[in-house]
Parts: sequence; structure tokens; C-alpha cells
Amino acid sequence: MPAADEVLARMMLPVAYGIAVVATLLLVRHLARRFPTVPARVPMSIRLDGRPSKRTVARRWLWLAPLAMGAVLALLAAVLAIDPPAPDQRLGIALVFVVLAEVAWLAAWTFDRHVELARKMTYRIAPARILRACLPVILTAAVAVALTART
Repeated sequence: MPAADEVLARMMLPVAYGIAVVATLLLVRHLARRFPTVPARVPMSIRLDGRPSKRTVARRWLWLAPLAMGAVLALLAAVLAIDPPAPDQRLGIALVFVVLAEVAWLAAWTFDRHVELARKMTYRIAPARILRACLPVILTAAVAVALTART
């Protein structure tokens, strides 16, 4: 019978991938539910100072983030199926999937801010609020890089 840490090591990657897929599907669901009420034009981006860019884009561009995430997840699944990672690489790759799940949450948060700005509910998002929203992604990515560099 395999040891618990051996089973955990084998299951870590599929579970992390599943978390990223579920997070992406929740992003798609969130966008699909809110999309009919989104204004026709939304700011193209939110600057670091929290103000929206002067350029606006059609609301259909909001689907770009979920489509890109789905493409990245499909590509990573294909690469991992063709060339499975070595046991010492699994933790770093699992953390990449956790970062992707956090990016899906961040995309949903950003989507809501774009809608607020487009509806003129607010004119600026506080930079500290933007940093707080980005912090989990930054920290997890830093841990993944540190763990990968260590091996």
C-alpha cells in the first residue's frame, strides 16, 4: 500500500488543475450572469492610480480574460499529458495552477470594477484596493518562483 505522502504527491497536480478549471468556469458564469446589464462601452483598462483609461472598448472584450485562461489551461493540460513532470517539479506546477485560479478571481474582481467605472458609480478605484486584490496572485507567484528556483 502506498504511503500517504506518495498519494498526496500524485494527486496534488490533478487537484490543483481542477481548482484552476473550476475558478475559470466560475469566472465564465459570473461574466455570463452580469453581461446583459453591462453598459455597451467599458474602460479599456484601469491605470495604476485607479482611474479608468480614456479609451473605451465594446463590452464583448470582457470575454477576453476567460477565453485566454481557458486556452492557457488547455495548453498546459496538453503539455502535461504529453510530457508528465518529474516528481520534484509537481509542487511548482501545482502552484502555477493555484496562481491561475487566483487570476480568475482577480479577473472577476476587475470585471466588476470596469462595470462600476462604466456606469459612473465611481470615478476611481483606490490604488490600495487594487494592490490588495493583486496581493494573493503576487505572493503565490513569488512562492512558486522561490520553490522552483530552490530545486
